[in-house]
This record gives sequence, C-alpha cells and structure tokens, in this order.
Amino acid sequence: MSPIVVLLVLRVCMELVYQRAHEGSRLATALYLVHGLTLLAGVTLNPFLCVYAFLGFLDVERFLPRRVVFAGIIGTALLCAFGQAGAVAGVTTSPLVFVTLLLVNVGLAGAMTWFAQLREEHADERERVAAELAEAHRENLALHELLLEQARSAGVAQERARLSREIHDTVAQGLVGVIRQLEALPGDLGQSARPGIERAEHAARDCLSEARRAVRALAPHQLAKDDLTSALRGLIERWAASQATPAELVVVGAPVAGDGDDVVLRVTQESLANVARHARASSVTVTLSWLPDTLLLDVADDGVGFDPGTIVRGRGLSGMKERLAEVGGHLIVESDPGHGTTIAAKVPR
Repeated sequence: MSPIVVLLVLRVCMELVYQRAHEGSRLATALYLVHGLTLLAGVTLNPFLCVYAFLGFLDVERFLPRRVVFAGIIGTALLCAFGQAGAVAGVTTSPLVFVTLLLVNVGLAGAMTWFAQLREEHADERERVAAELAEAHRENLALHELLLEQARSAGVAQERARLSREIHDTVAQGLVGVIRQLEALPGDLGQSARPGIERAEHAARDCLSEARRAVRALAPHQLAKDDLTSALRGLIERWAASQATPAELVVVGAPVAGDGDDVVLRVTQESLANVARHARASSVTVTLSWLPDTLLLDVADDGVGFDPGTIVRGRGLSGMKERLAEVGGHLIVESDPGHGTTIAAKVPR
C-alpha cells in the first residue's frame, strides 16, 4: 500500500480520535507516532512529502501530551529538514545544508509556538476581562435593584412616619384637648345635660384610642411586634449576614419605649447602608444607651473614614438630620481618614 494512502487513513483516524478524546490522549499519541514513522518512510521514498510534514508543527499540541510537545517540535523539524535536504542522498552528500535547514525549521517552529502562546494569553486575558465585566454588570444590576428597593422602602417609611406624626400631633392631641375640656365642665349643668356630656366624652376617648392605634400601625414594621432593642438586633444580624461583616449591638441601661424609636431605627438603617456603600469596614458596633432623659445611638465602624469638613453631604446624612430634628434630636458625625467613622444620634425621651 502506498505511504500516501496510509497517511490519509491515519489522518482521518487521528482527527476522529481527537474530536472525542481531545489533546494528549494515549490513542491520539500512538496514532501520531505511527503517522510520523509512516511519513518518515514516505519522505525517504519521496522527499517532496516534506511539504506535508510541515503540518506536524500544528499537530504536536493537539495529539501529544504537554510534557513532550517540545520533543515533537524537534522531531517535526528533523523530518522537514530531512526532506528539504533531499532525504538520505542529500543528507549524506551535504550534511551542512541539512544542519542549516534543521536550524531554520527549529527557528520557525519556535516563532510559531511563541506566537501561538502569545495569542492564547491574549485570548485568556480577553476572556478574563469579559468575565470581570460581566460580573461587574451583574453587581451593578444587583446594586441598582437594591437602591431602588431602598428608595421605595424609604419613601413608604417616610410617608408612614409623616402620617403617624400628623395623626399624633393633630387628631390625637385635639381629642385629648376635647376630653380635658369635657372633664373640666362644672357638675351643676343639670341632670339632663350630663348623659350627653358623658356620651361625648366616651366617643372622644374611643376616637383617641383609634387614633393611637393608627399611629402604632404606621410605625416601622420592625417595631410592630418587637421593641426597639429586638428590632435593632434583628436588623443588625440581617445586615451582617448580607454584607459578610461582623456587627454587634451593645445595650446600656434599661430600655424604655418612646415616640422616637422609629427614628432611631431608621437612622441605624441608613448608617449601616452608608457603611456598606462607602466604609469598607471589617467590623461595626452599634451602641444603644438609655439615659434618664435621653436615648443615645452610636454606629461606629473601623473603615476608611473621611474628612467631615470636605465631604459633600448627600441625602443620607441630611435625611437622618431631618428625622432627628422632627423629634427634637440631633446628629453628630465623627470621622478621620483611615480611622473609621462614628455616627452619633441623640433623641430626647
């Protein structure tokens, strides 16, 4: 059988094996070696087959294990130079030409390998950059959704707080005034007027109870079933789990419920959100201190910090200040670049 026919059959077999087993399999390596020996016999008989032998430079990485790829390149260079020099007759008569051709082939193979590796590195780098961009895009989408959700939650919370304050400051206080006026009426108005006065007083008290129920219902949902301490502890635990950042709650004094609890909760939420967005902190400590006439909140982190005198204040800090001002409190921001940040809120009881 002609070596050319054998080479064609072996080439088909090699490609089929490669498609199933890919580079470096034992069967592919065995077929490659048989193919190389057959090609050597063919080049010996017909030196012009060295043109086909040049394909060996492309085959070595496909059919040989990585540890013997260099040996395959040298073998292919020898085979090409052997055919280019005129096979056995040419090598024996002009060995210097054979050596020169061998060096040229090795140089070409080295250049081809270097360019192939460079192209592969560039492809890997492009894939890495594409993966990073895709991950950044996913993070941006997640952050965008989080910001939208926080904005919706903040809007709902602000409106609930506004309605709660309106009911408390107008309807509830007005009903309290009506009740006090009815209680202050003199007892000598007559027996005929007394039942009506009592009915009016009962109706006012019922309306006052409903108004206070509405005020409680409009408070933050975390405070619907829990007191401020429990609500803050749950909030901090959820934040620490989502941000993978240790956070703890320190309670000083005996907890006492007050009208400003919802504001303290919202200030804590916003402070933790700022830590997540800007601080790059490794830990956060939230301290809640009950004093005789004041509730103190401190949210301290060990992050990068900032210069309070140069930073442009956004809606976060302004919103916290406005909330606290509505209940007679105030906000203090202490920070220093590289030494973390402390948000301190003071709420009168």
